[in-house]
Amino acid sequence: MPDLSRNAQCVLKILEARDSLTTTEILELASTEQYSDVCTDCAGGDAFVAAANQLVEKKLVTKAFGKGGYRWRLVRG
Repeated sequence: MPDLSRNAQCVLKILEARDSLTTTEILELASTEQYSDVCTDCAGGDAFVAAANQLVEKKLVTKAFGKGGYRWRLVRG
């Protein structure tokens, strides 16, 4: 998706492979070799929040606050 930031593409790619994840889980996965091709700047909290909120605004991802912080889920449909 060319209109998404690189960090947003990173978050989206991670969530496509999982059902739902916490912020911490996404940041941990972003720093792995598996996602190194697209996740280059998403390791920082501020960059992640901006990217994830971009996805929420575009209605591609939902977020819910719960135990362990925010949980992010890909909108399927």
